Amino acid sequence: MTQPAYSARELVRRAKGLAGTLSPEEVAKLHREGAILIDVREPTETASGQIRGAHAVPRGTLEFSIGDVTDDHDARLVTYCSAGSRAALAAATLKQMGYAGAIASEAGFEELRKTGLPIEHDD
Repeated sequence: MTQPAYSARELVRRAKGLAGTLSPEEVAKLHREGAILIDVREPTETASGQIRGAHAVPRGTLEFSIGDVTDDHDARLVTYCSAGSRAALAAATLKQMGYAGAIASEAGFEELRKTGLPIEHDD
């Protein structure tokens, strides 16, 4: 059996290097300034809540669905997930697609919630 060229951990590390990451406080600041937040968690995860105004775009459909959120390749896009790994992969993918302002939250949803970001639930 052939070994993968990179482990999942290495792919995430490389994605963080390509896209960059933000602290929870930086995410909150950009949210207040109007950045587009992209929640790349799965629907079963977002059912427990998401940051108010965030767009739910599961990581598996990102490449096909980001155009429904914005076609502005210069917009500031901040991705987040439950722990930070999918957010990094998503932001790196967006960068590769030409979204120059894409960056990932290094924190997951629960840590972001603790910064006081407004949360909304599907009702």
